[in-house]
Amino acid sequence: MNTRNFLLFFSLFSTQLLFSQENQGLVHDNYNPVNGQYINPSNLVDSKVWLDINGLGANSYFRNNAAFFPDANWLNFESLNQDIEVKTTLRNIRLYTDLEVRGPAISFQLGKNAISVFTGARGVVNINRIPGELAKYAINETLEQEDIGEYEFRNGRIKTMAWGEVGITFGRILAAKNNNLWTAAVSVTRLNGVQQTNLLVRSANVVVREVDEVDLISTDGKFSFAEPALDAGKGFGLSAGIHYKKMKTTANGYIPHWKRTGCEYRDYQYKVGVSLLDIGFVNFTTNSFSGKFDETLDIDNISDIDELSENLNSSKNGDKVRSWLPSAISAQVDYNVNDHIYLNTTLVQKFPFMSNVYGVERTNLLAVSARYESRFLGLGIPISLENYTNPQIGLALRVFNLSVGSDNLLPFFVEHNELLAGYFYFSLKFKLVNNPACKNRNSSKKSRKHNRNQKRKNSVDCPTF
Repeated sequence: MNTRNFLLFFSLFSTQLLFSQENQGLVHDNYNPVNGQYINPSNLVDSKVWLDINGLGANSYFRNNAAFFPDANWLNFESLNQDIEVKTTLRNIRLYTDLEVRGPAISFQLGKNAISVFTGARGVVNINRIPGELAKYAINETLEQEDIGEYEFRNGRIKTMAWGEVGITFGRILAAKNNNLWTAAVSVTRLNGVQQTNLLVRSANVVVREVDEVDLISTDGKFSFAEPALDAGKGFGLSAGIHYKKMKTTANGYIPHWKRTGCEYRDYQYKVGVSLLDIGFVNFTTNSFSGKFDETLDIDNISDIDELSENLNSSKNGDKVRSWLPSAISAQVDYNVNDHIYLNTTLVQKFPFMSNVYGVERTNLLAVSARYESRFLGLGIPISLENYTNPQIGLALRVFNLSVGSDNLLPFFVEHNELLAGYFYFSLKFKLVNNPACKNRNSSKKSRKHNRNQKRKNSVDCPTF
């Protein structure tokens, strides 16, 4: 296999600077509001932490059904020192790989309001419904006799996008009456596009004429591409969420971490949340182009990557390409067992129309988790179905200001015949649980009490005659 084809395959089947999956072991912790806003911005409001500062964080996720390390796990480095193998009998290839680097971020409570400012670098790679023979040919540059034939595929997609972001979240307590508390929040982000690629095939036939000759014929679809650059495009994103909390005590007059109301935090019995995630787009305008496979781009009988690239570059169709974020809707239910142990169920469903437009797609997720949380220690155990089909079990640990975890833990410790997936995240923070104004208030009380006691000790009773 030559270097060019290896780099092409590696770019599709490797972890890049991309957006992460949902971090189920971390985002529901009430001591992690900065992280919680990524699954529902309303998690920022009424958290157990008055101030949360993220110094650095990162998440990486990778899953596919074709390329794998045989008999390996991620902590056995010797088992990774071997060639990647590719399944040759798959009808369709599916891949989802993502990573997020979370830069400096801060959140704090201000009366009934909560505010967060955050930064990060994100992106996504999707591959869906691509015939296995194409991947096999890209890797080996040859096929086998039994592969000769014609294969039809529809709705095939290869998508990538990477971008940086700076955002702000504003949340507020909407209503607090009796045992009922309503909160909501909105996140707005300014996006800086770095790169995007879209190859959308509505229908096509792959013809394997010989073991070293593969053609695409009768192809109908479209494509877009933007050359990588720090200023390749600009855009905006929006996320919004709402929570209903059934409080354990009355919510009347409740303002969390507020000096005038006693600086207290009141816990909930359960909460139900709904959120819209990553609604927005990036307009790529620098060295970007797009076109169609029918009349704009003739790819009949193209069997060489260089020839395909030449045709793509000669088929510009406008200077602006709009690429959409991985939009989804999410629902969460969180139940408080005893103020330290919580049970959670989360659903994330991508928008179906995303498969037909330029822009990356989220993976669907159904997860249940149990967690323990206290001021200095947190432990989460999520069990999830990625895309409703791939079971995963994870573990997340928070000790003081450091959180580490994985929503797919077994590939790190258990040898797999086919190592197809990996997932890891961490976060390093500084946080203040209590509002400093509350500390001063308590110190003043203690000081006044101490002074009164000292006066009593120093006083001398008048003699009795």
